[in-house]
Amino acid sequence: MKFILILLWMLPAFVCHAQQNDSLLFQLTHIADDTERVNQIYKAGFEIRNTNPELAYQYALACETAAGTINSSKHKAKSYNLIGILCYKKGDYTKALLFQKKALALNEAIHYSYGIAINETNLGNIYSDIGNYALAEVSYLKALRAYNDLNNNEQIAKCLINLGVLKFTLKQYDPAVKQFQEALAIANTLNDLDLMATCHNNIGAIFMVQDKLDSSIVYLEEGLKLLNLRENEMEMADVYNNMANVYIKQQHFSEAKTYLNLADSLCNAYDYTEAKVELYQTYSFFFEAQQDYKSANDWLKKHYHLKDSILQLNKATSPSFTNDEISATKPVSEKQVFKNEWILVILGALTVVISLFLMKYKR
Repeated sequence: MKFILILLWMLPAFVCHAQQNDSLLFQLTHIADDTERVNQIYKAGFEIRNTNPELAYQYALACETAAGTINSSKHKAKSYNLIGILCYKKGDYTKALLFQKKALALNEAIHYSYGIAINETNLGNIYSDIGNYALAEVSYLKALRAYNDLNNNEQIAKCLINLGVLKFTLKQYDPAVKQFQEALAIANTLNDLDLMATCHNNIGAIFMVQDKLDSSIVYLEEGLKLLNLRENEMEMADVYNNMANVYIKQQHFSEAKTYLNLADSLCNAYDYTEAKVELYQTYSFFFEAQQDYKSANDWLKKHYHLKDSILQLNKATSPSFTNDEISATKPVSEKQVFKNEWILVILGALTVVISLFLMKYKR
């Protein structure tokens, strides 16, 4: 009952917010200057791509229409890019690829390097998520070349990070560290604390996998310092989880529990569900390493339950675009759930698989 009352209390705010967004779209479509109208429509749609994908799609269509009135391939490419992003977030990778490629073709035709770099980055993320790592690397490298031509150091660093995450996924740990170190060098020259923190955390996570545990702690602690300077407590939860994993591997369970509690506290404070999914798995590793297989199994069940709940929520709230051209059913991914404690007993005799937080950058 309490949950229902809260929803009813919040309902006027949601209705008001939706009305404001609809009104804004109307106002933007009536801006006199053609180019300014297209730019503002795209900007407004891009800003709500995460919070209101349904309305963001309407903005994308309005952007495409407005781009047609000024015969601008650059702005039409922007509308396709936004639609591609929305399809990607929906889980419709086929349509996401289609629209990113359409945007890319337009940007290539007019030799718009920045647009090309954005599209190639997005293509790389899609290919990576569907497991086509060879094409993902090709796209990331094309984006890197474009940003190099533009001398855009911030985006160069982010491309290097994406390549590092890809190398890590392929278990090419030394090349991955090299990419992160190159990105870190650029981040240092830019004094970009967020990028520096990301690089330190990613390098620390890889050193953990390589059992270079002392070095791992050094990098993770430096990442924490940088996040603290930025007052970025939310992402500190990711690093705390990695620190807990290091101490689990070292069999220092008291220290591991401290970092698990810190991560858990931040996950709750910021409603950081994605991190909590991985945290539950780390709790499972924590108890498994101490041969408490029942507790390990309980936490692993929590991990998969929360993970499946998020998937179901995403399905329920994913945008149902009305245009048949981009509507598609989200593919169902198979999930393997451990339901038998004996499986954990067997796993206890094997090397603990570490769950890591490595960040890649998206548009």
